[in-house]
Amino acid sequence: MRIDKHVGCVNISLNTSRIDNNILEAQKLLNEQVVADCEPYVPFNQGALRNSVRYPQGIHGGVIEYDTPYAHYIYTGILYLTKDGRSFAQRHEKKYPTDRILEYHEPGTGSKWFESAKKDHEKEWIDLVKRTVGKD
Repeated sequence: MRIDKHVGCVNISLNTSRIDNNILEAQKLLNEQVVADCEPYVPFNQGALRNSVRYPQGIHGGVIEYDTPYAHYIYTGILYLTKDGRSFAQRHEKKYPTDRILEYHEPGTGSKWFESAKKDHEKEWIDLVKRTVGKD
C-alpha cells in the first residue's frame, strides 16, 4: 500500500508493501504452526477430526476450523444427546448438552485442544510472528 499525504509544506510518502507482505506471511505461518501444535491434543479415533482442518478465510486469514459434524461436541468435552437420548442425531436434529463429561482414550488428547496448545506454545507463536513481521 502506498500512502501519500501533504501536511502543511511537507509531503509524506509511505510504502507499506513490505510490512503488509510480512504480516500476511506471519498469519500463514502462525496458522500452520497452531494446527501443528494442536495436533497432539486433538482426540484421535480414525483421524478424520485431525484431518478436517480448513481455513475458511484462506491460509492468510485468522480462522482455523475442524470441519466434522462432531468437532464442536468433541471440543466442548460435554456429551450432547437428542431429546430421546441418542448421541447420534439426524441431519438438522438438535442435540442438547448433558452434565456428562466425555472420556478421551488417546493419551494426551482432550477437549479444548487449542487452549492446551496455546498454554504450551503461546510464547513460541508470538516469537514466530515477531520474527516474520520484522524481517526485511
